[in-house]
Amino acid sequence: MSSDLPKPLVSLKEKPMIKWLVDTLQLFSFIDICVIIGHEGEKIKKYLGNDLIYVLQNKQKGTGHAVKKAGSVIKKYKNVLIFPADAPMVSAESIQKLYDSHIKMNASCSFFTSVFPFHLPYARVIRRNNLVVDCIEEIDIDNEESKICELFTSHYLINSIDLISFLNQIKLHKLTNEYHLTDIIKFLYNKGYLLNDVYIKQYEEVMGINTKKDLEFIESWIDLYDK
Repeated sequence: MSSDLPKPLVSLKEKPMIKWLVDTLQLFSFIDICVIIGHEGEKIKKYLGNDLIYVLQNKQKGTGHAVKKAGSVIKKYKNVLIFPADAPMVSAESIQKLYDSHIKMNASCSFFTSVFPFHLPYARVIRRNNLVVDCIEEIDIDNEESKICELFTSHYLINSIDLISFLNQIKLHKLTNEYHLTDIIKFLYNKGYLLNDVYIKQYEEVMGINTKKDLEFIESWIDLYDK
């Protein structure tokens, strides 16, 4: 990102990426916000203030590992949202849509998917008879799976008991040396738990920002969106 700041504090339209997301989540009175912090996490904590819950992840071993670190917090709630801090533009309307469908369907795990008009290194959504059965990280896909345009955006709303039950089944990936939380989708499907995919047409909402080019793209989209 060509910045000395922790990635979540990189500015998007003069406001740190994580602040866009926190501001949106704070529109919901029933949501308590827990931030997983690691490298230079004190800078994030100092910026966001002491009103939020913080969990320290000393070693960066993937989202699955981060969620494990937050286990003592997660078990206090019936459901938990898991959102990446570098995907700042998700709207309150989409969060409400995710929540409403999750509750209505009594789903174990609800999540966003979207189709992007360009390549991104995201997990592919695997369907069988139109039902999601797995989400496979790009590093593990085969030639046929690489043609799939529907991508998993790493936004979850998941039953806390189910989440905690399957977390320990996630194994360290031998190539990335990380625990990929996406593995839980296949675990839940194989055990007969209800998965609920929520399609987001406006893909910019759920796009992660990983490069300066991504940042410039989202800033341009905000300019158009505000007109």
